[in-house]
Amino acid sequence: MSYNCLLLDFDDTLVSFAQSERISLTKVYNKYNIPVTEENLEYYHTENEKLWRDFEKGKIKKKDIEKTRFQKVISKFGLTGVSGDAMNRDYLNYLKNSAILMDGAMEFLEDIEDYCTIAIVTNGIDTVQQNRLKLSRVIDFADGVFTSEKVGYNKPDKRIFFAALKTLGVENNKKVLVVGDNLNSDIKGGINAGLDTCWVNFNNAENNTNIQPKYTALDFTQLKMIILGENYENLKK
Repeated sequence: MSYNCLLLDFDDTLVSFAQSERISLTKVYNKYNIPVTEENLEYYHTENEKLWRDFEKGKIKKKDIEKTRFQKVISKFGLTGVSGDAMNRDYLNYLKNSAILMDGAMEFLEDIEDYCTIAIVTNGIDTVQQNRLKLSRVIDFADGVFTSEKVGYNKPDKRIFFAALKTLGVENNKKVLVVGDNLNSDIKGGINAGLDTCWVNFNNAENNTNIQPKYTALDFTQLKMIILGENYENLKK
């Protein structure tokens, strides 16, 4: 089976959020004289991940993430005369100027653009993501960009996918594939919307959840095969 509409995640699907996060956080730590060690970087990462998981579950708002994550850093490292809001603004400014494409992502987009409507569906902060989409040139391939901040719903809420499809004018949901690296937001969200899903498991991680994607792709070549079906053979000629 081939698909003619893709609802693509952005971070860690097309660009490496892990690298951008590390670069941006290192700059914040240097500015506020926090030792840049693996342990200290991991502290922020772990606390930030917990907040994003709560956001995906609808327990908190996105503004709560921004308000809380660096306040935790301030408390952890005993900083004084510093506000979490200021640190967060610095971090987002660094982050919006970092977009590192994953190996093979550009070739993937170039290969599929003539076959598919491509939409980016992301829970990221709108102003940050819009700038990173431009920096990475992913925006050049996107027929639509749907951030949870603009749409009003966050993955895994099915309504963000429905809003994207409505805007794109897509009527045949059987030809739609949701693609992403996050089982809890991307894959669960696609399943909630009754859409086919593909988990991009580029790190060959183990699925310890009860969330089962229709497909799993270990690299962009496998992903292209899943999306294009019989058209993949024509692509190679």
